[in-house]
This record gives sequence, C-alpha cells and structure tokens, in this order.
Amino acid sequence: MQLGYVYKLKPSPQQKATMVEWLDMLLAQYNYLLRDRNDSYEQARSPKLGNYCDLRSYGEACPLTCSVSKSSSVGYPWKKSHKNPRRNAYEIQSSTLPVLKKQRPWYKKIHSTVLQQMLRQLDTAFTKFFKGEAKYPRPKRRSRYRSFKYSPGQVKLDSDSGEPTLRDQIYLPGIGWMGFYNSRPIPDGFTMKSVTVRRKSRGWFVSIQIEDKSVPLSPVKTVNEIRPGRVKGCDLGIKKLVSTSDGETIVNPANTNKFKRQARRLKLRQRAASRKKKGSNNRQKLFGKVASLHENISNKRSAYHWQVAKELTDGTDALIFEDLNIRGMKSRCKPKPNENGGYDPNGQSAKKGLNRVISDAAWGELIKKVEVVAAKSGIPVIKVNPRHTSQQCPKCHYISADNRSGEKFVCTECGYHDDADINGGVNIRNKGLKQLGIDPTQLPWP
Repeated sequence: MQLGYVYKLKPSPQQKATMVEWLDMLLAQYNYLLRDRNDSYEQARSPKLGNYCDLRSYGEACPLTCSVSKSSSVGYPWKKSHKNPRRNAYEIQSSTLPVLKKQRPWYKKIHSTVLQQMLRQLDTAFTKFFKGEAKYPRPKRRSRYRSFKYSPGQVKLDSDSGEPTLRDQIYLPGIGWMGFYNSRPIPDGFTMKSVTVRRKSRGWFVSIQIEDKSVPLSPVKTVNEIRPGRVKGCDLGIKKLVSTSDGETIVNPANTNKFKRQARRLKLRQRAASRKKKGSNNRQKLFGKVASLHENISNKRSAYHWQVAKELTDGTDALIFEDLNIRGMKSRCKPKPNENGGYDPNGQSAKKGLNRVISDAAWGELIKKVEVVAAKSGIPVIKVNPRHTSQQCPKCHYISADNRSGEKFVCTECGYHDDADINGGVNIRNKGLKQLGIDPTQLPWP
C-alpha cells in the first residue's frame, strides 16, 4: 500500500535562501536540456533542414558536427558495455552532470540526487507526451518551477536519527536538519519512497510518499460480488456538485455564501494588485496575498472533495460516472465570420462564465479522489458514455430534448417526472449495470 503525507516545514532564513538558489539553478538547467532535446529532434527528423544542421549557418550535416542521437546532442551517447552500447536520452544527459559541475562549480551545492531527479522529471514529461497523456513539454517559468525531489533512502526523519533533541526534525541532504509540523505521524511499518520539497505561497512544504508492501490493497469486487441495489450512478453538475441515483444531492461549495465572499475578496485583491507599479515591492506583496488566497480556496475545495469521496463510497459496491470531455467542454466557441470581413457574436462571452464555474467545480479532481478512496475498499469506478443521459426516460426509454426543462424532467411520452439531475444519475447507473453485464430491470422501480 502507498500513501502520501504532506507536512509544512520550518526552515531557517539561511535554509530558505539555499532552497531558492537551488530552484533557480535547477530551472536554468531544465530549460537548457529541454532546448537541447528540441534541437536534436529537429536535426534528426525535420525535413526542412535537408543536408544541413542549421539553416541560418548552412552547416553541413556530418558525424562531427551533428548528434549521433536524435534525443540529445550533449553528453556521451555510448556505454562501455557491448550488449546494448547506445544510451537513452536520460542516460546521455545524465553523463553531462560531472562536466557541468566542473564548468559551473556553483552547481556542486545541489545534491547529486536532486540533479538526477530533475533529469527524470524532464524524461517523464517526454514519455507522457509520446504516450498521448500530456502536451509537448514547454520551457518553465520561475513561477511554475517550485519543487525539487530526492531519491529513496536519502531523507531522514527524527525517528531515524535516534536523538531525542531532534524532535519533529527532518534531514534534507545538502540543506541539513529542519523542523516541520508533525501533523500526523507516519504509521509503523511504512518506509519513505520519495520526498518532494515544494514552495507555496504560504511557505515550504514536503510531500512524503510512504509504502508498506506487507499491507495489500483490497481486491476489486467482481461482477458476482456486486449487488445491483448498492450501485450508485453519479451525475456531476454545477448547481449540485453530485446527484446520485439514490436521490441524494451534494451541494456545490462554489454556490455557498462563504465561497462567494472569498471569490469577491479575490477579485478585489487582484484589482488592487494590478494598479501597483510593475516591479515595486507593494505589487509583489499584494500578489503574494492573491496567491495565498488562491491556495486557501484550493485547499478548502480539496478537503471538501475528500469528504464527498468518503460519502459516495460508504455502503457502495460500485460507482458509475460519466466519461466527460472536460477540456472540450471548456474549449472556445468557433468564430463566425461575416460577409463584411468581421465576425458575428458566437456566445464566447457568455460561455466564459460557464467555463469558470466548471473550473471551480473541479470535476476531474473529484473523480481522481473518488478513485483513490474507492481503491482502498475494492470498489470499482466505471465510466460510461454520457450520450442522452439527461434526455432519456428511465421508465419507457424515450429520448427527446423536450423531456428536460431546466432542473425538471418530464417525459413527453409516458409522463414520468423527476429531478433532472437525479434522473441523469439513474440513467448513468443503468448504463453502468449494462456495462457490467447486469440487467437493470432486476432493481425495484421506485
């Protein structure tokens, strides 16, 4: 079993300066190596270059001036072994670290495993791109590069030191012992697998991934173990965050007065910060308050999602969700050119507000948390096609856009009526049961 714990650190001013310096150097090296991989890929694959390495200088392509690897041009591409002599992109760029420390001695301050993990981060970004799981890696800005990572077995906690004076202390190699808020102790038997130090608006935090191989996860329930009456269909919405097929509704916190006040406060702080002179200390302070409020809202939303995930998994054998294309739902409207060479209104200004409330609901993050909580109990989470789930009558199966009017569902064929969101949850549940091979007619009709 693997778990993730997050603690807030209490670094000294000298330790803060060291970590900020590390982030700046890691950012520069990350962007440099990213540029190297981009240039090497263009040299090896781009048809525009032809027989040249660079169109600007018209340098001819030859083994002496071009990379023998399509992934990287810095580093040594060959291993000493004869079985598989060619190195991959990570190994080629990793071979440049000793040279980097000789040419730029200030990089010796960074722990070696932190530099290697930075290369792993870049290699993982390209791996996800080639698998189709992410976009092509882009250079990072200073505001977006805010963390560094240690390898397993590098970081020590106070329990590992055996010294009573180091109570609630964590040892980060290259930085030293540092206090932290021990909000919840690590369970016995778990070992640290990876440690990530992250800078946020409210300070420095450490994320610790722990693992205990002797504690297995609960096996996922099979079709024979799933009782149809304990299957929930969940319809995600804006006014109601979740509506289940059991008739339960969960409030969207973004619609409460408390979150509306925070959104209003955030708007006022952003407006005040934008008026300040660029580069001034006052502008930096106000944008620090904006970032702090953003983090506060994000933390409250995340805590509420964990609570919702616990409520949905209690007393459930399976959960059914719609397979929503959230990115497509928030895409821009297509422009409408007119005969005069201009553009007619396409409704983008109105859709802007819809995109904002969809982002505030954070359906994707909610489903991820539900999957994590459900995996601990062996509850399967199934996604079905959302087509016609809000327009179909679950009683007579008649499909029509006229069946739904706002928050009400009234079948124009048989007269069945219900709340539109709960009706959507029933249709989602029935689709999920069919996908599991269970007949939905086994359930008693309400």
